[in-house]
Amino acid sequence: MKEVTRNVLVGLFVLGSLAVAAILMVWFGEAPEWMGTGDWTLEVTGVREIRGIGEGTPVLLNGVEIGRVVSLDFVDREIPGHGVVICAKIKRDYSVPHGATAKIYGSMFGLGSGQINIVVPPGPPAPPLDRDKAPSIHGTMASMIREFIPEDFTDSFRRTVDHIGNLAEATTPVAASLAKLLEERSVDEVAEPGAAARGITANLSTLMERLDEMVANVNTVLGDENVQGDIRGVARDLKDASEGIKELVVLWQQETKRIANTTNDAIERADERLTQVLSKTTEVLEHLDDAATSLAAASGQVSSGEGTVGRLLYDDRLYESAVLALQRLTEVLDRLERYTGKIEEDGYITIGRHTPVGTFPKKFPLKTQDDGRK
Repeated sequence: MKEVTRNVLVGLFVLGSLAVAAILMVWFGEAPEWMGTGDWTLEVTGVREIRGIGEGTPVLLNGVEIGRVVSLDFVDREIPGHGVVICAKIKRDYSVPHGATAKIYGSMFGLGSGQINIVVPPGPPAPPLDRDKAPSIHGTMASMIREFIPEDFTDSFRRTVDHIGNLAEATTPVAASLAKLLEERSVDEVAEPGAAARGITANLSTLMERLDEMVANVNTVLGDENVQGDIRGVARDLKDASEGIKELVVLWQQETKRIANTTNDAIERADERLTQVLSKTTEVLEHLDDAATSLAAASGQVSSGEGTVGRLLYDDRLYESAVLALQRLTEVLDRLERYTGKIEEDGYITIGRHTPVGTFPKKFPLKTQDDGRK
């Protein structure tokens, strides 16, 4: 191949490469201004400080890339605290409506590049910004993390962490006491003289050691054949006692049932007898009522002096005979009292005991009264 032909091919390859690079730059929004692509400039103001934003950062409208950042500058270079101006080139095929704002997202955790999202307010469509008057929109710094995690959740998480810290602070004394309770401490150390004065008291380790010793002693005692025999004897006695109690309970149930049946029968018989008694009482009351009526009638006749009784009540001789009869009855009672006194003195009648000679073995003469009557 001649040198001239080779040079021509190399030149064509270089020109083709430049053309491809220019096309790629236009596609990726990296075309310089001198190329005259017809893109228009949009400024984002109101940002005091930016992070993760630089030249080439994409500008998105509702998730669609419409341009890229071309420069960053201060509002007043003499006073940097007044804020930063972000200058972006917007493709000529896109426009931004009035009232739109920009959210500036920096790189997350320092990785990758940030982005600028243009937010269109809800409502009726607004007219687009005038491209020829260097339009600008207000921007604010935002965070991707805050977009995914609500602020309420962040506040709740912060309060939860504060509560956990307060709980840890409050449980620190408890943890210290628990550490003292769980530290290794033998029974010999606790039993030393003056141990309590030095603050050495029994804890969980001491308790476990004593329990281990007690279990060992119990095993030693239970391993003795005599003790095992005694335990088996106690178990047999308990079994026999339980069987006796079971039989007693069964007997008690039977006796209770029998007593209940007997009581019910007695109540039924008593009810029948009570019914009979009440019936007879009713009859007696009826007879008493008739007798009372008859007695009232007889009493009326007696009061009026009619009949035998009425005439006797009004006869003076009846009174005299009654007085004489009472006198004689008094004398008989006096004589009987003297006889019984004499018999008791002789020992033939003893109150409360049986008389060995029988009843009245002697005959007593009867004494006459002064009036001559026996």
